[in-house]
Amino acid sequence: MTYFLVMGSLALSVLFTLGWALSRLLRWVASGLSLGVGKGSARSRRSAGRGSRAAKTAKPKPRASAKAAAKAGATAKAKPVGEPWRITRHLAEWRSSTALALVAALTYLVARLAEHGMSYRPPHTLPSGFSTLLLGLGWLSAGLILLALLHRLAVWRCR
Repeated sequence: MTYFLVMGSLALSVLFTLGWALSRLLRWVASGLSLGVGKGSARSRRSAGRGSRAAKTAKPKPRASAKAAAKAGATAKAKPVGEPWRITRHLAEWRSSTALALVAALTYLVARLAEHGMSYRPPHTLPSGFSTLLLGLGWLSAGLILLALLHRLAVWRCR
């Protein structure tokens, strides 16, 4: 009975996690097919408006010397500020990656705890497919944690 409870809850958790990931992926793909009519184009229009206003209000500074101006020009040319890539912007907008990684990691930890508990029961053997399921769940959890870290990096880059 314990075996069915543990394996059933594990299978339910894995199916829920995979279904959630699939639904979020489909929503992400569907939102990307809007062909530029949405958040991305409005954001670029807003940033273009800010840049033109800043250029209009900038006052010319008196130059102290040609040497200082050449040094400032070289510094400005050395570090161009670029716009983040499209995949970085999409990854920054995907907000459920941290929650998904947390659910997968907690499911993996509960499965490891169940494995530890099952190894001390009287037969001292695990069910045949449990170790394979645990290995797959571990890799899924690690991948989702990596995705969540990439999401945090993309959010930082798009700020």
